[in-house]
Amino acid sequence: MKGSACRHAACRCRVSPRRAGQAVVFLLLTLTALVFVLLFNVDLHRVIQRKSQTQNAGDAAALAAARWQGASLNLVGELNLMHALALAARNPSAVDAITNMQARLCFTGPMTALFAAQIAAKNNRMYVDDGMTALLREHAATVRARYASSFDGAMFFNEPWPGAWVQYADMLTRVADAGIAAGPDNARFFIDPDYGHPLMDKAFYEAVEGANWCWFHIYSRGLLEEYDSFRYWPPLPDADPGAYADSEIFGLGLRPVTLPVKRLFSASALAERLRDAGFTADAAILNVTNVMDPHETWYVYDPGVWSAWSRIRPDGDDAFPVTGQVRPEYDTAGADAVLRVNAKVGRITPGMETRGQVVWTAAAKPFGYLESDSGRQRADAAAGFVLPAFRNTRLIPVDAASGAEHSSSDTEWVRHVRSHLRPYLELGRCSAACRYCQALEIWENAAFRQEGSEWLRHNSHLCRIPAGGGSRRGGGTRRGH
Repeated sequence: MKGSACRHAACRCRVSPRRAGQAVVFLLLTLTALVFVLLFNVDLHRVIQRKSQTQNAGDAAALAAARWQGASLNLVGELNLMHALALAARNPSAVDAITNMQARLCFTGPMTALFAAQIAAKNNRMYVDDGMTALLREHAATVRARYASSFDGAMFFNEPWPGAWVQYADMLTRVADAGIAAGPDNARFFIDPDYGHPLMDKAFYEAVEGANWCWFHIYSRGLLEEYDSFRYWPPLPDADPGAYADSEIFGLGLRPVTLPVKRLFSASALAERLRDAGFTADAAILNVTNVMDPHETWYVYDPGVWSAWSRIRPDGDDAFPVTGQVRPEYDTAGADAVLRVNAKVGRITPGMETRGQVVWTAAAKPFGYLESDSGRQRADAAAGFVLPAFRNTRLIPVDAASGAEHSSSDTEWVRHVRSHLRPYLELGRCSAACRYCQALEIWENAAFRQEGSEWLRHNSHLCRIPAGGGSRRGGGTRRGH
């Protein structure tokens, strides 16, 4: 009995080989799961860190560009005043040099802004984006080949100064050679169709991709029912750059006008503006025929650009959710800069080897005002005459910026607008490799449109303009940056 008890005890103390194997398998599975969790946490940390870097880079790039816009506007304003002094001194060579310098500043200032934006983005650990760099290089070649070409003896685009287009192409090439890390997203290229066509609204494609029927109900009512084929669309509008005196990228919104300065100022008012800017001036000296009467070229704010800041109003078309009221001296659209930054995030978790992408868009604007006896006034309050008035730069919501819907640094979108839209409108066919063309293929399906019509017939009462986003231009939440 004693021996039997010992044998039973020994049996209880030993672990069967089968159970030992199960423990090893369980341990390996646990360790594998822990490794995956660890790698996933590392990936998550890298994504969050990269997102923060991208945001900092985009904001820094937008602020750098807007600062140069403000500095360029101040320089043009100071040159306006120096123009008056040169007339008073009867120095025609100085007058010619000043107006020539102003014409160049409307391009060299924004180009310096573009270059400064790249430095700011790279200083925040952003790398060169090959797609945006190639796009800018292609545009430089287009400027060199087309802008400076002539038709029936006349230049295709009027030059703001002799040799302007070749020099402008050289500036674009130099910036592209350094590499684009932050793309200009609100550029308006002279060769692109004018925005306003329904197929040039990115929100339309996003609504089709996401079957967002409420977008059609709010912004394009009746389109689902009326559309029958690609021939329904109106033709693309021609490019409408307005004047060629303003840069395509980060334009200052200025234009030259030739008129007597007395139509803008009295001699005493002009003398006061000169004294405010630090110049010594006397109204009696200015009130002579060689200053006030001659038709001279002055730089003024383009009223189509420097208008009331309607995009940032709760009662406007976009129902912008802003609290309070914009100060009257700042209530003007004017010059601003929108920058897009793309960043890659490499992943190390097995099964997630694909590279993720982080995109950040930021906008900034120079702010300024004129001092007067009645208080602060808008920068363009002096009969639209450009004066040194800009004092600071701030970030603004992307939806509140001018031309943010252009997405001019989104390479896939730009190629769609330039290369795919016209063939589609003529033949109803589009590139299968293009995301926006794929959305058009979905749209051409009558069953898809019928589904949207049926849904709206029963649920249109649920559609509301989102208070925090869903803008007509952006198609998403872009009230921030």
